[in-house]
Amino acid sequence: MKKRLVLIGATGSVGTNVLDIVRKNPDDFTIMGLTAHTDTDALHALQHEFQPPLGVTCAVSDMSAMVCDDRVDMVVVACLGTEVREMLLAAIKHKKEIAIATKELLVEYGHEIMREAKRNGVTILPVDSEHSGVFQLLEGNRHRTLEKITLTCSGGPFLHASKKMLQSATVKQALQHPTWDMGKKISIDSATMMNKALEIIEAHHLFDIEPENIEVLVHPQSLVHAMVHFSDGTSMAHMGHADMRIPIHYALYYPESSDAAVPKLDLAGNELVFEKPDTETFPSILFAYEALKKGGDYPKRLNRANDRAVKLFMEKKIRFDEIFQYIKEQAFAT
Repeated sequence: MKKRLVLIGATGSVGTNVLDIVRKNPDDFTIMGLTAHTDTDALHALQHEFQPPLGVTCAVSDMSAMVCDDRVDMVVVACLGTEVREMLLAAIKHKKEIAIATKELLVEYGHEIMREAKRNGVTILPVDSEHSGVFQLLEGNRHRTLEKITLTCSGGPFLHASKKMLQSATVKQALQHPTWDMGKKISIDSATMMNKALEIIEAHHLFDIEPENIEVLVHPQSLVHAMVHFSDGTSMAHMGHADMRIPIHYALYYPESSDAAVPKLDLAGNELVFEKPDTETFPSILFAYEALKKGGDYPKRLNRANDRAVKLFMEKKIRFDEIFQYIKEQAFAT
């Protein structure tokens, strides 16, 4: 039977890749409903193409009814922000499969989301390449004792830059990610390494692991996305090209598998480099551990302070290097 999907955030980068997979596998998936935030023209074009039985909408209030429909098997959450929290919880309570690429939801409401998922027997399938990698590595190793998770990051466009160099960093430079093709907000987050900070909080909730057992390594080649380390001395790595279609494909077909039309990895001639992040120049990662240590609403405060800082930088109201001080003051001020 075809898996019947509702796609929340159909016009963004992740949503576009989801629809690309659906187009190439028409015998496996049916689009039941589509949503977007503001791009109504693109949404109506998709409506004409896919003719979803539940229609399309830009209204958050209409999404809950859409995702709770008995004909829906999976809800793919690929939008930005946390406005769809109630919709997500409704989908979980109706025991829909959930594939999620919206890290803000897990950063701000991770305890609630994972609690409801456990209560309703719903598996949350991460679409981020790093968390998808951890998920896949743990799938066949539940009998082992997990000691540590390693999340990798490319280091972004300013890898090895000095604090002085960051003072003159431009918006255009910050958007030039060396390995991933992403939206503007997440590209800036990658440049500040705040994206990895948010992923630490996300991993804490997804895999029920203490923050001190989550590490970050800079890996400029972006071929190793995650590693897991077990108490028996075994470490395993998840590898693949920097292509979002790979983790999306895995989530859409879960728990089954299917061939993906993506480039296959060939390691011959590739040099793999790993190094510790420079948290003095890029303190974002330290912010994540501090927010988790403080608990309460501090992860939410961190995420929202970062949202404001990115907006101010994009509007050229603060320098790139001032992002960190702004976040620190806004997120952790008593």
